[in-house]
Amino acid sequence: MAKKTVEQTAPDIKPVAEDQAQGEDSRQFKRRSVLWPAKLRVGKHELSCQIWNLSLGGARVRVDLPLQEGVEIELSLSGRGDIPATVVWAKGELLGVAFEVGPEVIRRMFEDRLHVLGLADSD
Repeated sequence: MAKKTVEQTAPDIKPVAEDQAQGEDSRQFKRRSVLWPAKLRVGKHELSCQIWNLSLGGARVRVDLPLQEGVEIELSLSGRGDIPATVVWAKGELLGVAFEVGPEVIRRMFEDRLHVLGLADSD
């Protein structure tokens, strides 16, 4: 049996630079790969999660509990604050969330990291 490569087993998880270089990313905001621990609140429940990528408009999140599109959540990042968001896509443990606050709020939350993340010049 042939051994599968990472690209074959996870074709939708591409490095940001690859998406941008191929011109495939039509998102409103730049996104950057991160690996940050966070808390995800849905209703009265709070779960540990990881933020896999971040933009001024949303994030890719990994959480052990599958959620459906349209679910309203809150992401809590230690020392940064809480971000209300809505699940816009879900594939198993991976979620795409759209922030329910404007990009200026996210800029303020991460103002000390914008240059490091490469998001300082995002609209």
